[in-house]
Amino acid sequence: MERPLRGLMVGAGYFAPIQLAAWRAVSGAEIHGLVGHRDPRRVAAVAREAGVSWSGVDLKAAIAEVRPDFLDICTPPATHAELIRLAVDRGLPVLCQKPLAPTVADAAELADLAHRRGVPLVVNENWRWQPWYREAKRLIDDGVLGRPFHTTMRMRPGDGWGERPYPDQPYFATMPRLVLFETGVHYVDTTRYLFGEIDEVRCTTATVNPAVTGEDLVIAVLHTSGGGIVVYDADRSAVARTVRSLAYGTMSVEGTDATLEVADDGTMTVLRRDGRTVRHDYRIPDGWKGGCATAAQQNFVDALRGRAEAETPAADYVRTMRVVEACYQSAASGQAVRIRSERVTGVPEPAGERLP
Repeated sequence: MERPLRGLMVGAGYFAPIQLAAWRAVSGAEIHGLVGHRDPRRVAAVAREAGVSWSGVDLKAAIAEVRPDFLDICTPPATHAELIRLAVDRGLPVLCQKPLAPTVADAAELADLAHRRGVPLVVNENWRWQPWYREAKRLIDDGVLGRPFHTTMRMRPGDGWGERPYPDQPYFATMPRLVLFETGVHYVDTTRYLFGEIDEVRCTTATVNPAVTGEDLVIAVLHTSGGGIVVYDADRSAVARTVRSLAYGTMSVEGTDATLEVADDGTMTVLRRDGRTVRHDYRIPDGWKGGCATAAQQNFVDALRGRAEAETPAADYVRTMRVVEACYQSAASGQAVRIRSERVTGVPEPAGERLP
């Protein structure tokens, strides 16, 4: 029997407990150390709650003591490059939170570095693993909807209004780039997962809450290579039926044979051409947003073991970041922007990547 892989996690902020809980449900890996960069007491408390034996604020000491098989980075984007370089220098596979880096160029450089060194670098993009998206993908691929031609992803978390918005992550309020950079990247990746590559975007943004620096309202029209159109309609200032609902909003996928509707609680309904409306039942696992964090992390472990392909290797995720950047360019210019299709220098064409 193989021993579980030993993981070292960096980051003890808002998302750390969610990610640590997911690791406890993953088969074949365990987190043995937690590193933070500010308050040792906070780091120790988070580690203790998660049953992690080692905690501290010195990453190099943690690597020496924990002797990990991989590094899990759960910190803000500005810190990723330094941490990734340190791990790559030591030959440690990396699972890194999105976005990979503050800029497309930085992300491409990191992807290239990891590839040249032969070190697996995967983005922890859990959104596409939410069970309603996995089930939607199955229905699309099975032809239940016919040919999908128009999709609307309506994001309404309801947490961005008032003088102190985003109480769980207050630093959102001062980010110069907000919804597209922080949350929209999830929806771009999910669009690529469901419908293939995005060829062109047209985007409009606005800042509604005066207490917020970056954009909190986004309308992005994404043209996919298959000919479909996806509308990402995101508003973090609007009143929501449920604040931070399970699905963060709703989705409709309109096809030539049927329309799929996903409610904010993950409930799925299929509207057929013959006039029938059918509730589509499927399993929603336990855990944060239907166990998506567990599923994403399990995929990483399975890829390290050679049992699966990593769905979001860094080289592929650079494409997602290019689309986000194109949305910002479109919003600034008022024009549609075509997406460059060239590969990342030195990195093989990504279609899911089996890790060494």
